[in-house]
Amino acid sequence: METKIQSRSSFQNGTIDVVKFLCALLIVTAHFITENAENKVPSFVNYFVSLYVIVVPFFFVCGGYFLFRKIFSEREKGKVYIKNYLKKILIMYLAWSAVYVLFKIAAWIRFGVTFDEITQYLFRAVLYSTYKTIWFLPALGIGVLITYLLEKKFGMKITLIVAGCFYLIGALGVSYSFILKGTPAASVLDTYNYFFESTRNGVFNAFPFVTLGALLAAGKNKTDVTEKRSSVVPDLIFTLLFGALFVAEAFLIKTKFSAVNANTLLFLVPFSYFFVKLCLSIPMPSNKVTLWMRKMSTVIFLCQRVFLTALPVLLPESIFASVLSGNCYIGLTAVLISVLAVSALLLLLSKKIKFFSYFC
Repeated sequence: METKIQSRSSFQNGTIDVVKFLCALLIVTAHFITENAENKVPSFVNYFVSLYVIVVPFFFVCGGYFLFRKIFSEREKGKVYIKNYLKKILIMYLAWSAVYVLFKIAAWIRFGVTFDEITQYLFRAVLYSTYKTIWFLPALGIGVLITYLLEKKFGMKITLIVAGCFYLIGALGVSYSFILKGTPAASVLDTYNYFFESTRNGVFNAFPFVTLGALLAAGKNKTDVTEKRSSVVPDLIFTLLFGALFVAEAFLIKTKFSAVNANTLLFLVPFSYFFVKLCLSIPMPSNKVTLWMRKMSTVIFLCQRVFLTALPVLLPESIFASVLSGNCYIGLTAVLISVLAVSALLLLLSKKIKFFSYFC
């Protein structure tokens, strides 16, 4: 019964909002540097921005937490919450897909395109994503749906076990693919990756992290809202511990085993859980500023590719070379300002014109 008295504001957290905003800026910075300036910045900068691997898991866990807080509070409305959530994600995905498809068509018109290139693009668009980065939206939708259906039918314990197994499979398809090299299982994963691009998707990546968010929500739901706030020290210790472990893990598999990337690290799972838990335990009430940051983080994440790849492809070589590929610090500043300005403008317009709300 205690969950019935929880207010809507109890499902908001100012600390999470601020961290999400900073994470969105980090991932834009990381994408720019790794794609345009990896050899033009000091090594410590490359090491720092490589921490962007925490961003997508953080977003997945947060999405799962806030959605399932509502679902666990009003079980009878679970289907409604899921339906509305998936509808919003689908509309947002279609809206941003339309933007990126238009850029793609413009590039085809300018540079020419073959029939095979068009069919390959459509193939990837249907089975993975219409464009880089926004794969996050369909993945989140799939992850949320799987978590909801499994938790409802089998409970949280079974859902966690299944999610853990799926994450291990996903890791074997990406960061730990070297383990299966030369085995029949490698051929199976290669076939899967041919059709679905990567195991870093809704089934093997978003679902496990969304489940962690649901686990956090279940724990919060059992706690009365009047209960004293627990100490942040244990969560801080575990966050730092698993943070150090996932950094060491990334270094090891990249240097000793030549892993393709470090996006599906094993220690990234407990780190993400305790990092979100730590943010939730830090008292910062949600207000207009943090709410703006929360909404901005989503739009920044989704619109970044306009300025990182979609628009630069269409720019004359001279402009691209001087702004983006020239001085990396000027290029990064230009991209960040552009992304922030467009994101803020979209949020402003979304309050006045319904059409723009589809992008936010």
